[in-house]
Amino acid sequence: MILLLSGEGATDIGSCERVTVSCEGPDFKPGPMTFLIDKLVEPHWGYSPLSTLSCVFISESALSHFCRTHAMGTTLPGKKKAVETGIFFKNARGLARMAEARSTRDGCPVGAVLFRDSDGTNASHRSLWDDKVSSIEAGFAAEEFCFGVPMVPKPKSEAWLLCAVQKNQYQNCSRFEDLPGNDASPKSAKKELAQALIARKRSYEDVCNMIENGEIDPQQIQMPSYKKFSDRLETVAQEMRAR
Repeated sequence: MILLLSGEGATDIGSCERVTVSCEGPDFKPGPMTFLIDKLVEPHWGYSPLSTLSCVFISESALSHFCRTHAMGTTLPGKKKAVETGIFFKNARGLARMAEARSTRDGCPVGAVLFRDSDGTNASHRSLWDDKVSSIEAGFAAEEFCFGVPMVPKPKSEAWLLCAVQKNQYQNCSRFEDLPGNDASPKSAKKELAQALIARKRSYEDVCNMIENGEIDPQQIQMPSYKKFSDRLETVAQEMRAR
């Protein structure tokens, strides 16, 4: 079994050591979100996707190039959506096609996780996160792809991590979804996470190790946007194992 993972940068899904497009095996340098994925999938597969080199990283630029060259539209069926959510739909379709091609090549189930921050500001409409998640789901559905997982933190991945490293770990975390997604804000999710890590005498560079050694437990994070992602990921992991 294989997981295709696409993110926005090194601080979420990860990056490549020697190239800038896509990679796997020793060339893949996983970020914190990949370690969360690994810990959630491992109980269902019976092994760690990361330790068995079962993760394939697809950069945002590589996915965008694939979508352009395969002429996929950005219009969701029967709906008029903003250009931004239309791009999410297109990206999901592209990642689904890449996963299906890899499955055919390797003769095994291949899942796909599409990570995108929802971001947003106080001026953003309230349904922004819902629209982005729905557009990714619609993109996977358009390709009739059963193993697709939207990974859309609200407002961004730092809020999920903040839940785990705040003084009272895992407590009352839903409030972090209302933090500003704009990093320039004095109360942004990114700045709040940095302060919480400093209080633990840690930095962002320590987060991957904190997840790997159990200091951060992905099973205990309780937030609506995180639950939407984790429930879907665990369902897909189970269905891939059954296949």
